[in-house]
Amino acid sequence: MPVDVRPYEESSCADAEGIAALSRVVRWPSLVDPAVVHAVCTAPGSTAYVAVDGAAVVGWAQALGDGVLQSHLSFVAVHPDHRRRGVGRLLVMATFQGTGTKRMDLITDGGERFYETFGHKVMSGYRLYPGA
Repeated sequence: MPVDVRPYEESSCADAEGIAALSRVVRWPSLVDPAVVHAVCTAPGSTAYVAVDGAAVVGWAQALGDGVLQSHLSFVAVHPDHRRRGVGRLLVMATFQGTGTKRMDLITDGGERFYETFGHKVMSGYRLYPGA
């Protein structure tokens, strides 16, 4: 069965629960609570997509954007059993298109080889924390 990439469904708890379960697998502890996942996926300016294999969420991506010019790819995760099958690429492309923006920035501490396969310009960046 092929993987289906579709927008995050706000009205169903299944997507939030699936993303939380995937976050446990990929060891993202800040996203293991479905309520937090739902808040992230439905925040103002948020665009989120899931990759579903049957009933299981096997990937997801989320971006924040202004709907016109600028967006930021915040999260991309694919279950290890579904990697290297094009799922991540489909999620990034769907999420980018879903933002309606002309460009998308991202910060990564891994996956450079994956992101370099997209048309891109390498830039320097920072992650800021309040009070740090």
